[in-house]
Amino acid sequence: MEIKVKSIKLFCSIVETGSLIAAANKNLLSAPAASRVLSQLEDRLGFKLFHRTNRNLSLTEEGADFYRIAMESVRAWKHLEDYPIRRSHHKRILRVALLARHTSDVTLPAVVKILKKHEEHLRVTIDVHASRDIYYSKYSHPFDVGFGILLSDHDDLVKVNLANLPFCLVMSKENPLSNRKILKPADFARERFIVLSRDIKERNACGPLLGNIDENQIVGEVSSTQVAIRMTRKNVGVHLTDVLAAVKVSDDCAAIPVADPLTIPFSVFWPKSSTALSPEAIECIAEIVNNIQQLGIEVTEDGQSFLQGKVPEKYLEATP
Repeated sequence: MEIKVKSIKLFCSIVETGSLIAAANKNLLSAPAASRVLSQLEDRLGFKLFHRTNRNLSLTEEGADFYRIAMESVRAWKHLEDYPIRRSHHKRILRVALLARHTSDVTLPAVVKILKKHEEHLRVTIDVHASRDIYYSKYSHPFDVGFGILLSDHDDLVKVNLANLPFCLVMSKENPLSNRKILKPADFARERFIVLSRDIKERNACGPLLGNIDENQIVGEVSSTQVAIRMTRKNVGVHLTDVLAAVKVSDDCAAIPVADPLTIPFSVFWPKSSTALSPEAIECIAEIVNNIQQLGIEVTEDGQSFLQGKVPEKYLEATP
């Protein structure tokens, strides 16, 4: 049995409204018809999407997993439906994917600068993704170029390391360590930590710096670096992250460099199916590399190549 778009749209509406009747009305269906569509979708999938009670519907574990993919699919379908309208625009479109960790202080200002420079003929679309979701969302949110820490493997993407970012420890200024110029891992071995969720690869990447901390030292586990940094303001714990993610901490926080050779790569990436990067995309990459360099962070040889307006030769072979 084919999965129909209307059943996916209905399912997402039920999740978002919390009501079968409200979702039915939104999708121009009667309540009995909506119930049949939902049952047919569950039969097609082979598992239940909701726990049903007399008063409400609540997502099953499988339903919650499916919702994330379904939501992205509905957005992709909306892009298809709107394609004739978007195609009629005379401006070229630069589609940018940003990984949330570095959006506010490094990547977004560069994208805005390029947009202002070419605003007469350029329009940008920006999708901000959690790094752990990019594997699925890259299909529902196609992009021309993306930026951020991308530790997962993607056979369909060209990935170029622009800089290797050292780590720092973010903490409240109430913490005595905030007065230090530099820290060794042994200096913060007994601190209370706010860490990233276990399914986020960036957590494992900084694992060697955390050493063998006791589980009782972990006071918070979050899925967002920026949320973790905000939590340090309350002096409930410290957070280990890369220096680029902590460029602008609030006045009541400090970001202290860690004396350790461990780094994490910051990359630009784009689909292998692309014929070539547009001039505006290359300009955007160069602007981001420049921003990183201005912060005193050493960029790679490939990063230097983009500063000169050139895509490194070895990566040109990866695109048709």
